[in-house]
Amino acid sequence: MKKTLEDMRGEENNKVGKQVIVMDAGIATEDNLALLRELGYDYVCVPLSRPGKELPEGEEEELATFQDQRGNQIQARWVNFPEEVDNFLYIESEMKEKKEKSIQELHCLRYEAGLQAIKEGIGKKGGVKRVEKVYERLGRLKEKYPSVHRLYEVELHSDGRIVKEINWQKVKEKSKKPGTYFIRTTLPKEEEKTVWDIYNTTQEIETCFRILKTDLRVRPIYQEQDKASEAHIYGSVLAYTLVNSIRHQLKAQGINYDWSNIVRIMNSQKIVTSSLSTQSGRTIYLKKCSEPEEEVRKIYQALNYRDRPFWQKKSVLPEKGSP
Repeated sequence: MKKTLEDMRGEENNKVGKQVIVMDAGIATEDNLALLRELGYDYVCVPLSRPGKELPEGEEEELATFQDQRGNQIQARWVNFPEEVDNFLYIESEMKEKKEKSIQELHCLRYEAGLQAIKEGIGKKGGVKRVEKVYERLGRLKEKYPSVHRLYEVELHSDGRIVKEINWQKVKEKSKKPGTYFIRTTLPKEEEKTVWDIYNTTQEIETCFRILKTDLRVRPIYQEQDKASEAHIYGSVLAYTLVNSIRHQLKAQGINYDWSNIVRIMNSQKIVTSSLSTQSGRTIYLKKCSEPEEEVRKIYQALNYRDRPFWQKKSVLPEKGSP
């Protein structure tokens, strides 16, 4: 990735307007960010690590509140870290909080189920009881659920060779508030929602690429296959260009859905196929397009399309054995 960024140096003189690079955390290494600053590019990203374990003292300002496209509440405010060269926007996301809590609860249930399996093995004839083997099972369980094992205190009672009993209890750990994260940027401290919207273009692009893989059945490729990789990247960019064109037209008509929501709405319109067999042995197929719902109709109108691609199609297959 650093080599790709270095190639931008040759294009620096061809920049038109203000250039802002939007990245996910995997690309936002300190070396890459330093290179972008050297090349004169602004950037928006999520830092690889939190800039501080706790918010700086005295940061008690009221958070700016707005909503994302799905109506979920977002709260944000600028935070000062004197030792940092960039600006940091602190975010509290209602939807992200719910998602993180749900994932943690699921992992806790699975981790406890793993502990219970170890306990049952200790109490069962022929089960795993040797101290080193039990520790191996605990180690594998920790590797499988690294985000929740620290929430438990596990005690083994043994005679030095054989484990007699295992007990555990969940402990309350002080950690960051669920659903919170930082956005790092070289942009000046503008309106919070503006910077948040800029960063969220990455999520929109990722969503489009996932839909491309699902809807068009794009097969996974490997980096060493240069030609296949180039074709995949070209197809993905082409698909996103098409998606962005559609969304631009919809936004001009006041429809601000994200792409996944547009796909969900449009999938409510179906093609119904009926088949009939005649006495002569032929099969008649009738295809009808269902009547669109109101939201589907609005999208068609905004794009200046008919609300049905067709009304009815009829096809007849000849009887079996006929030439």
